[in-house]
Amino acid sequence: MASRYRIRRHGRGKRLKKQKESWLQRWGSWIGKGILSLATVGSLVFLGFTAYRYFQQSGQLNVGEVRIMGCMNIVESELLDLAKVDFRSNLIRLNLQEVSRRLARHPWVERANVRRDFSGKALIIEVQERVPRALILLDELYLMDWKGEIFKKADLKEKMDFPVLTGLNLAEWKRKEPRAMELLQEAVELLEEMEGRKIFTTREVSEIHLSKKRGLTLYTLKEGVPIRMGWGNYGEKLNRLEKVLPDLRNKLMNVEYLALNYSKKVVVKMKESEKENAPKS
Repeated sequence: MASRYRIRRHGRGKRLKKQKESWLQRWGSWIGKGILSLATVGSLVFLGFTAYRYFQQSGQLNVGEVRIMGCMNIVESELLDLAKVDFRSNLIRLNLQEVSRRLARHPWVERANVRRDFSGKALIIEVQERVPRALILLDELYLMDWKGEIFKKADLKEKMDFPVLTGLNLAEWKRKEPRAMELLQEAVELLEEMEGRKIFTTREVSEIHLSKKRGLTLYTLKEGVPIRMGWGNYGEKLNRLEKVLPDLRNKLMNVEYLALNYSKKVVVKMKESEKENAPKS
C-alpha cells in the first residue's frame, strides 16, 4: 500500500511541475508580447511626434489658400480681413477657434465653421449667415432675424422686402425692457405663423405696430388697412382672417379696420360714406 501511495504522490508531483512550467511559459509569453507591443506603440508615438514637429516647423504646410463658402450678403474680403490669416502661418499652428470667434464679429455671421484641408494646404471657412425676417424702426431702421435679434443697421443697397416693426424705441431695446422684449417675441411668433401661408403672407404686410396696451396690429401693403391681432393665438387668428379675406379684396379701400382680437370671429369696420360724414346744413 505504501509503495502505491508513493507512486501516486510522485505522479501528482510531476503533473504539478508540468503545470507550473506551462503557466510560467504562458506568463513569459504574455510579458514578451506586452513589451513588444509597448515598444511598437512607443516607436509609432515617437515617429508621429517627430513628423508633427517637422511639419509644424517646416514651411511645407503653410496656408496656401483660404476658401470661403456660404456667403450671400457678405463680401468675402471682409471675412478675410476679420480672419487675419497670415499665408506664412502653418496650418497646424492655426488656432481655429480663435479664427471662428473673429469671424463671428461680422453682423451677418450667425456661425462660422473653420477647418484645415492638409491635402490642398487650405483653410476652409464655412459661413452660416443670419436670415433677416423684418425691419425694425428704433432711432433708425435695423434688420432683425428669426430669433428676434437685431443685428445691424439696414442698408439701402441690401434687400429690404420685409415688414417694418414700429412702436419701440432704442432706449427700450438697449435696456432690454421686459415688456419690449415680450413684444418682439410676439412679433417673431406672428412672422413664423405667416411663413408658408398662401392667402395672407408677409409680402402683403407693410408694418407691424407693437403696442404695450393693444398688442400687435398689422397694416396691409395695399390700402394700409389696420388688422388688430392683439396678443397670442396668431395661427388661429390668421386662419379666421384667410376665410374672409378673399371676399374683402375688392373692398379694402372701404374698410376702416379688421379686428381679430375677439374670440372666434372677425370684426370688419367699414368706413362711413362721404355723404354720412358731410355736415348737416
